Amino acid sequence: MDFYRSDMKLKKFLHIIENSPVYPVIHDSNRTVLSLPPIINGAHSAITLKTRNVFIECTATDLTKANIVLNTMVAMFSEYCENKFEVEPVEVVSYDGSTAIYPDLSCYKMEVPLSDIVGPIGISLDETQVISLLNKMQLQARLCSSNGEPCISVSVPPTRSDVLHARDLTEDVAIAYGYNNVPKSKPKSMTIGGRQPLNRFSDKIRAEVARAGYMEVLTFVLTSHEENFDMLNRTDDGNKAVIIANPRTSEFEVVRGSLMSCLLKTLKHNIDHPRPIKVLYENKQ
Repeated sequence: MDFYRSDMKLKKFLHIIENSPVYPVIHDSNRTVLSLPPIINGAHSAITLKTRNVFIECTATDLTKANIVLNTMVAMFSEYCENKFEVEPVEVVSYDGSTAIYPDLSCYKMEVPLSDIVGPIGISLDETQVISLLNKMQLQARLCSSNGEPCISVSVPPTRSDVLHARDLTEDVAIAYGYNNVPKSKPKSMTIGGRQPLNRFSDKIRAEVARAGYMEVLTFVLTSHEENFDMLNRTDDGNKAVIIANPRTSEFEVVRGSLMSCLLKTLKHNIDHPRPIKVLYENKQ
């Protein structure tokens, strides 16, 4: 854990198991370590061009998300099996002794009235056309009826975890139909908005300042710890900046305490700009 704490990509996963009395380790029959989930995989199990048998394991702190990833991976890999789309299930034994079979590649059904699908798009399509468009989007659909109203019964495969609501079917139909083919129309009730007086006034000030030769600087709110403290010769007592728990990069570690660090960074990257470099600095604190 100490070794990976210095790794920018892996350190954000350490908290999941680092304080646990035991670690999950996957190894083969020869006790060769394959991976230390969810931290890192071993090179011993890396896939090569000679790989013929693939065991897919998925680690997550959320069972629903783990199932989505597992089903997608298994479904995509199964296309390249010797017997196409044939996979071997695995029985998973939980800590409480309960068991479950994975992956669960069953489809789930949705029944949506035809009007709820085509109505929000603003187009007129019959049942046959809607079913054809849904089939293009990898959704098996058929006609059914509910209380005398035509409905579309859709079988959602495990690879389409994004389909959660009737509006998702509406979006798929619109995509298959073509956004550019949807006729333009004005909403029945339209709210006409306008710019706020403060925004108009601010734009006028920015225009005048720019005409005076000043440079407008637009910088990120997040910055690195070094730029926010060390480069400004400031000490960090732990209360002067909001620290980001899992920053994507070292450049976005803390919320800047002032505009000075970002302005100096801008000057650094524009050092070849003709003199004088005029920057209007306003720090509201």
